[in-house]
Amino acid sequence: MKKNGVKTKMEKKMKQKKPIFFLLAVTLLFAGNINSASAQNLEALSDYSIKLAISPSHLESAVHEHNVGYIFVLSKHGVPITSSNDVPISLSSDDPSIASVPDKIILKANEEFALFPIITSEKSGSTTITANLDGKITFQKINVGTDETYLPDNLILELNLPTNNMHVNSEMPFTVFLKTDDGVIVRAPNDVDILLEYDGLLATTNSQMLTIKKGDYYAWGTISAHEKVGNTFIRAIHEDSGLDIAKSIQISSTLPTSLQLSISPKLIPAEFDRYLNIFVSVVDSDGNPTKTPDDIPLDFFSSEQYPIGENLDKISQLVEKPMIKKNQFGYLLQQKYSLQNLLENDILIGVSSKGYGTATDTFRTVGQSIEMDQRNRPTDYNYDDKEYDTTVNVLGLNKIPSNATAFFTYQLSMIEEDDDDDGFRSDGSEIKIHPDCLQESDDNSGDSDSEITHNTELDPEDIILYTIDCLEEDELYPIQSNENQYSDGFVQKINVISSDDQIATIENGGKITSSYSYGTATISTGQKTGPVKISASINGVGTGSFTTEVINTLEQKEVRLFSPTGDENIIFDRDGYFDMFVIALDAKERPKIMKETGKYLITPTNGLVEIQKDNTFTFTQLRSDSFNVSESETDIVLTVEPIGENANLDLEGSANFNTHPTSQIQVSLPVEKINANHQENIGIVQLVDLQGNPVIPKFDVKSKIVSSKDSVAQIIDDAVIPAGSSYASFQIKTTGSIGNALITASAKGVNGTSVYLTTASSQSQLKIFTGGLDSEIPVDEPVEFRLFVDDENADSVSGASIKINANSEDAIITPNVIRTGSDGSATISLTALKGPDISFEIIATAEGYAEGKDSFTVNVDAPEKIFDSVDLELPEWIIYIVIGGILMVGVVVFLFLRKSKTDLEEEWEEEEEL
Repeated sequence: MKKNGVKTKMEKKMKQKKPIFFLLAVTLLFAGNINSASAQNLEALSDYSIKLAISPSHLESAVHEHNVGYIFVLSKHGVPITSSNDVPISLSSDDPSIASVPDKIILKANEEFALFPIITSEKSGSTTITANLDGKITFQKINVGTDETYLPDNLILELNLPTNNMHVNSEMPFTVFLKTDDGVIVRAPNDVDILLEYDGLLATTNSQMLTIKKGDYYAWGTISAHEKVGNTFIRAIHEDSGLDIAKSIQISSTLPTSLQLSISPKLIPAEFDRYLNIFVSVVDSDGNPTKTPDDIPLDFFSSEQYPIGENLDKISQLVEKPMIKKNQFGYLLQQKYSLQNLLENDILIGVSSKGYGTATDTFRTVGQSIEMDQRNRPTDYNYDDKEYDTTVNVLGLNKIPSNATAFFTYQLSMIEEDDDDDGFRSDGSEIKIHPDCLQESDDNSGDSDSEITHNTELDPEDIILYTIDCLEEDELYPIQSNENQYSDGFVQKINVISSDDQIATIENGGKITSSYSYGTATISTGQKTGPVKISASINGVGTGSFTTEVINTLEQKEVRLFSPTGDENIIFDRDGYFDMFVIALDAKERPKIMKETGKYLITPTNGLVEIQKDNTFTFTQLRSDSFNVSESETDIVLTVEPIGENANLDLEGSANFNTHPTSQIQVSLPVEKINANHQENIGIVQLVDLQGNPVIPKFDVKSKIVSSKDSVAQIIDDAVIPAGSSYASFQIKTTGSIGNALITASAKGVNGTSVYLTTASSQSQLKIFTGGLDSEIPVDEPVEFRLFVDDENADSVSGASIKINANSEDAIITPNVIRTGSDGSATISLTALKGPDISFEIIATAEGYAEGKDSFTVNVDAPEKIFDSVDLELPEWIIYIVIGGILMVGVVVFLFLRKSKTDLEEEWEEEEEL
């Protein structure tokens, strides 16, 4: 029924004058709080529900018992409450083969929830768990394992190679993976097959299909090059999505593929019995010098059959045929030729061998022989006397292999200066060009000769080198020694040195015999590679040098870190583990076949890895505690360096990577609202991948859990997810305050997450109303009125206990404790003892409801006082003094009047006696 009374508020004026009243009030206050948190008799409640929660709701597939099921009893406001009695609850699973539960559990009296186990199997899938309490049903779906079979639509297929170069008969790894168009590498929800295509003539892969296993991010295989050189390819195809990608691989070889011929010196007098150094070497497919695994026989020829060609023919027909022998890189032919009638440019000498082709080189002859003591000489044809500077010209190959024998030629030379070949003398007379410098030709005429006045107007390649004057500025002309010169301590000393004996050592400095212009030095190279300068100095002539490079194309020049998920990306799991390939590369960035096992240290992971003998790479799984990533990605630098005896520190290198965590720590709550007055509340943290699937750590994972408002909810301890499990629970302590707080979970090496927590009261707030109470009541007369108690939904609450507190000096209330009837009302008698108003407080309590409290003020119709200290605005003690004074005056008047009356009576008596 509706109430006619009017709810009023008042200012509390009651003053406690006795300590016992205060003690009673405190006692009542605590009693009210205790009552608000008391358990509920569910049989007396008609409007409640039950809540089944599975947290976490996604579990790994394995035979295991998970204590992650929760049963709550909720008030009609959705807030957990406790029961005053044990409550049996029935449970069932739609598919026990995926997840099974007990048939029945007990929610014990006064406990906030019941925890029950869920038993999973190896089978993946989803099922629904149902709970039943007296016809009240609740259920929740649970996922076990991963049954996802779909991939995102925005996919890109990647084929990842450590290098695009290979050596014949070598092997290297490669990987395939899928990523989204924004660069996120996809974890395979199921097995993903990638087909491979390649040119089997040049190279083959170890399989025609790679499978990215369920839960993995990539798959890797190997490609092996055969014995042929060329350009090949590898193609990856994902048929389901129609994606494909191809990359080319250039296959080269350090095996000899062709010949190279070098003649020295380049200028030699056209005289009788002249020697030439003809050096034939083998080069690989890249043009680099190499060694031959087999003997290579050689056949020589020349563009000048007589006398050079005939001589070479005889050599090629010898029983001991010229050849480059096994494990060598060249052959030196030193043969004497009679060149007195051969004054010519570009005399060609060639060499051939079956399977290696042909190689040629040229030299030139000069017509005038000059000895060392003739460098100061008069010239013909009215030329001035000339004084030539001299030097030593050193010749050799630009590249030579390591661990080999090579030859260098040094030659005595004069330096040409054109400023005295033509022009004008100091007296003004003209210096005409030397006639021997003109090219002899049947087409030449006198007129054409007269047109040429300077050497600079001639084509140097067409000039027959009769004299030094036919050369261009700073060119060198051979001069012949007039005596034997040695490099072993004779007077005319020849000194041949190497700039680095560890790269190349002078084995024999050679000699220059009388009437010859050059000598030959023999050097041997070692294991060390790099540039080296060969210098020759000859007393009385000068010095010269030549820089060559000792190379070993099969020598390891680099150790490369190759991430299977891209050149600049590494994906690591929760424990800091990530995959990495370590590959040995040669100077041409080709996988290097190790002759000995190589050991390497990778920092900051402090991982020790080995590339075994006869292999080119190794696969390793590294771990680092330095990956402290909480969000998205972070740059790191990995450094690899060789270790061990005689380790080549030049191989040390580093690479930058973007690190990507593969998991996150997810925080969840079994219920959306928690009871602000319940102390034991549960939260759960779980490790999941970026697709929400459970992740099982190999080590304990310590989380950090914080509340944004400790005044609402507090985290007691940080949860530790144990190794072998994906989740752990933690306790939440409430303070009794109602509100919201953000619960955030984080852990090292994973992304963090947050969830909102809401605290609420499980009980409806009682509301108090009055009825039949006038705005003003008379003093000292009892007045009856009614009190009404409702809940928050304006429904009457029967049986509610009502306690009324009032100052006994102000009013008498009977009864001061009463219960509401079936209509939620109670009748009270109120007698006001004084005015002008009185105040009282009403407290209403009922089982299952939050305490209601209100204060009321009622005006009282009481006679006004003659003296009112308030109206006079005087202190109360002054009023008492005034009243006391009036009383004293009255007493004095009374005594005076009595005295006067006594005296009068005495006078009357005296008169009567008279």
